[in-house]
Amino acid sequence: MNIAISAAHAMEFSTFRRYMGRVQKLPLGSWQHYLWLHQGNRVILLETGIGPERAAGAIKTLLKTYKIDCMINFGSAGMINENLKLGDAFLADEIADATTGKVLKTNAQITEAISAFLCERNKRFSRGRLLTSPEPVVKRSHRVRLAEQHQVDAVDMEAFALAQFALRAKIPFASLKMISDRANALTRLEFWKNLPLVDRNLGKLMYGFLEYLKAA
Repeated sequence: MNIAISAAHAMEFSTFRRYMGRVQKLPLGSWQHYLWLHQGNRVILLETGIGPERAAGAIKTLLKTYKIDCMINFGSAGMINENLKLGDAFLADEIADATTGKVLKTNAQITEAISAFLCERNKRFSRGRLLTSPEPVVKRSHRVRLAEQHQVDAVDMEAFALAQFALRAKIPFASLKMISDRANALTRLEFWKNLPLVDRNLGKLMYGFLEYLKAA
């Protein structure tokens, strides 16, 4: 089985990559990816780049190169729902596109498996709708408007583009994020400040989930 795991930036997955141990780092067009054999499965870690256009290009190139059996996207997200807290894990049941308003559902089986794993680990997490925006959300007024327009809980810049191409190719897709910022004027500062926390905690969770699947 080929399991694709994607993140926007290398600083979001450095911990996970260390858990992978011996890997091959290979170019993939304008992108980078890493190959790892784990319990008979090939894990493909894809660095998509930031934003929906980069993410779309990355997954299109990936799907031309490999037959992918499932894909999990992970990384940072901004808080839209004020009940969320910095450092919370966020599991997407749906992903909306800020440009078109279209909403896609994530794969129920993979999403429920991730949920069961997080519960077993006693990890604080929330579930809901993730929004993909083509630009960073850096004003509270923008955050409030997005919440009202799209009924979303968190925002990123890649997941919808990835989910769209995965679902077109009939590839099960899930997305696990960690809240890195409050989607306001301090977004950029909070993002870079909290990125090591996202990397460390999500990296452990992603590796733990692969081990959880092995034991299931």
